[in-house]
Amino acid sequence: MKNGGNILVVHPDEVVLGAIRGALVPFFNVFTATDIRSASRILQDYDLHVALVPARLPSMSALQFAESVRGSHPHLLVVAIAENEDTANLKHAVKSGKLFSYLKAEADTEEVVMALQTAVAHSRLRDDNHSLARELKRAVDDQTRIMELFKRYVPEQVVAQHLGRTDEDLLIGETRVVSVLFADIRNFTRMASRMTPSDVVAFLNDFWSIVSEPVVRHNGSVNKLIGDGMLAIFGAPVSHLDNQGNAVHAALDMIAALDKVNKLYRDILDEDVRIGIGINTGEVVVGNVGSMNHIEYTVIGDAVNVASRIESLTKSVPNSILVSADTFEAVADRFEAEPAGELAMNGSAAIPLWRVHDRRASNIRPIRPAFGRL
Repeated sequence: MKNGGNILVVHPDEVVLGAIRGALVPFFNVFTATDIRSASRILQDYDLHVALVPARLPSMSALQFAESVRGSHPHLLVVAIAENEDTANLKHAVKSGKLFSYLKAEADTEEVVMALQTAVAHSRLRDDNHSLARELKRAVDDQTRIMELFKRYVPEQVVAQHLGRTDEDLLIGETRVVSVLFADIRNFTRMASRMTPSDVVAFLNDFWSIVSEPVVRHNGSVNKLIGDGMLAIFGAPVSHLDNQGNAVHAALDMIAALDKVNKLYRDILDEDVRIGIGINTGEVVVGNVGSMNHIEYTVIGDAVNVASRIESLTKSVPNSILVSADTFEAVADRFEAEPAGELAMNGSAAIPLWRVHDRRASNIRPIRPAFGRL
């Protein structure tokens, strides 16, 4: 088979068809058909570059033929043979891209061959472009899939912040004041002992999918999932005006989300799932820690350790939320809470704690609509 291209010649006159074929065979792989039905069968069986078709066939015009095959054979280019002097329609069809080109019936073999070679080159280029487009789309889809997977391991805000940075920039830290939230499943070791390993993983996946959603909804980021525990940050890598309030709102909604978890797993676990949440606010260092081979966005500082210790004090009261005084002072007017003792600190003053029960009903009417009527 010649590599000059695959040409389909359609003509109702077998004598003319044979003559055209004989002239083109030295240059192309030539397929012939005397009618549209035969041409359609050939198109189904072979990959063809160009179809050479009379401007008018008994059953349709060359333009109709080009329209008919465009959807199923997008790489096939149609060259029409003009059998009279009226070529205005053919010129318009070529200009609009419906036909690739046209030849006059009296064109010699050299003209026909050159026109078909040009058409074959364009067909191959079009095919190459489509292949490149498919490869590019596949690469973009792969990158998108990888990015979505990456966001499951790293907060989305971290990904967005670092997309345009150099490798050296990735390991730069900064000091921020954040609210740190620790949450832990109560008696998880006992519950896990009654499940298979695969069931334990399935439960944790369901649990954290449900319970971590309020963190994201209230502008926080899940920094770590450590088995049955979670560390979330409000104020890094992106800060908001109400980081303390966002943390407490998220904690209350996490407790409320347990209803959905328990509906799924109450019969399996023979008990309700309960959690404890501790929140503290303070200055920390945040950034990417590690090497150029492995980097982890982390938060470091006493405020983190204090939040963890506060969470450990919730074990005596299921589904309780304990917050430090530094956190509660910023939100005291918005939440129902009661004093809950102190957290003893070595070498420094004890930290007063508050147990948050619910949101406080607001008696402040919104004024924005009123301004809108002025």
